[in-house]
Amino acid sequence: MKLTRRVVGLVVWTAAVACVLPLVSLLVLALGRQWPFPHLFPRVFAVHHIAQLLLSPRLTEAVITSLAIALLTTVLTLLLVFPAAKAAGLYNFKGREALKLLALLPVMVPAATFTMGLHYAAIRTGLVSTLLGVVVIHTVFAVPYAFRILLHVFELVGERHEEQAAMLGAGPLMVFSAVTLPLVMPGMITAATMSFIISFSQYITTFMIGGGRFLTVPLLLVPHVQGGELHVASVYSLVFILTALLALVLMQILVRKFYRETYFLNP
Repeated sequence: MKLTRRVVGLVVWTAAVACVLPLVSLLVLALGRQWPFPHLFPRVFAVHHIAQLLLSPRLTEAVITSLAIALLTTVLTLLLVFPAAKAAGLYNFKGREALKLLALLPVMVPAATFTMGLHYAAIRTGLVSTLLGVVVIHTVFAVPYAFRILLHVFELVGERHEEQAAMLGAGPLMVFSAVTLPLVMPGMITAATMSFIISFSQYITTFMIGGGRFLTVPLLLVPHVQGGELHVASVYSLVFILTALLALVLMQILVRKFYRETYFLNP
C-alpha cells in the first residue's frame, strides 16, 4: 500500500512539474532581455516591453478574432456532429462503418496536403479570405475529435431512456431537451472543449484560407518565433495559453450553471 502511494505521488508530482516547468520557462523568457550562453538565467530583466505588448491594438485584435472564430467553429462543429454521432452510435444502417472512417479522414491525411485541397475548394466556392471560409476549414479539423467523443457517448448511453420517455407521452422536443441533452451534456462539453482548442490553435489553415485578412494569436506569435524574438514570442505564448484557458473555464462554468438550474443535476 505504501509503495502504491509513493508511485502515485511520484506520478502526480512528475505530471505537475511537466505542466508548470514550461510555463515558468516562458515567464523567464518573457522577462529576460539578455540571456547569452552559457548563463543559466538572463542577465537583464525588464517588464516595460510586456506592458507595451499587452496593450498593443494588434494583440487585442488577435485575441478577439481568435475567440470569435473558435466559438463559431465550436457551435458549427456541434451542430454537424451531434446528429451524425447519434445516428452512427445508435442505429444500424448501410455505410455506418464508412461514415466512422470518413469522419477521421482529416486527421488521417497529412495536414499540409489536406489543407492544400481545402484551399483549392475554397477558391472554387469563393470562401477564400472570408470569415465563413476560415470557420468552415477549422470545423473540418475539429469534426473528427468531436465526432469520436460523442459517438462513444451515444454508444454508452443508448436510446432506452428516450424510448421510455416517449412511451410515457413525451413529444420529440421534450425527449430531446429533458432526456437526451442532459445525458450527453458531459460529452458535449468535452467535444466543445476539443473543438475550441483545435480552432484556437490553428495557424496554417487560418493563414491560407483567410488570406492574411484575419489576425489571430497564432499568426501573431509564429513570426516572432521564426525571427528569434523569444521575449516577444514568450509574452504572446502566455497570452495564448491564458486566453484559451480562461475561455474554456468560463464556457464550462456557464454550461454547468445552466445544467444545474435547468435539470437540478450536477454533471
